[in-house]
Amino acid sequence: MREFQDVVRHCSLNDLGHHGPLYTWCNKRDEGLICKKLDRVLIIEHWGDCFPHSYTVFEAGGCSDHARGRIVLEAAATGGRRPFKFVKALAKLPQFHEVVANHWNGTIPLFPSTSAMHCLSRKLKDLKPSLRSLGKEQFGDLSKRRREAHEVLCHKQAATLESPTQQALEEETNAYSLWHHLAELEEDYLKQKAKLHWLTVGD
Repeated sequence: MREFQDVVRHCSLNDLGHHGPLYTWCNKRDEGLICKKLDRVLIIEHWGDCFPHSYTVFEAGGCSDHARGRIVLEAAATGGRRPFKFVKALAKLPQFHEVVANHWNGTIPLFPSTSAMHCLSRKLKDLKPSLRSLGKEQFGDLSKRRREAHEVLCHKQAATLESPTQQALEEETNAYSLWHHLAELEEDYLKQKAKLHWLTVGD
């Protein structure tokens, strides 16, 4: 054991982060049951440079009294992709709750365990592409769409004043609702963007 410990220290080996049950081995006895955390994955220092987001998952192996160890390699994304930033105005969209609910109900449910926080983190991470698409759809060319909606509103108001009918009034109301919705989204989006800019440059 001392020789093994000397090798670990000499090679600068470290225990790779892991998720899963508290113990990885059990003696399977009816009396004198013993469970221990025996299994580990040791890595060299250079491993963290190549696979900074890697980790080990210990799970039931079925035929063995040891848990099965599975290494997950999550190399950092390359290509200069912009980091995900949550826009608070997304939460005001009627589609937001539907997108989140569909994703949450369509993935593995959460249960109290040592890996619950990891599972929650994965669910949130996997939700990002859907929110990114929703944000791109709703906030793309937002200023231009708001200006176009305002022009339509002005046109509908003029039509109502020129020939006041119930249909013209309904069209004006619908145009106002669309413009007001886009104007609120743009205001919330620009407020958050201005706050982030202020935090970057300071006073």
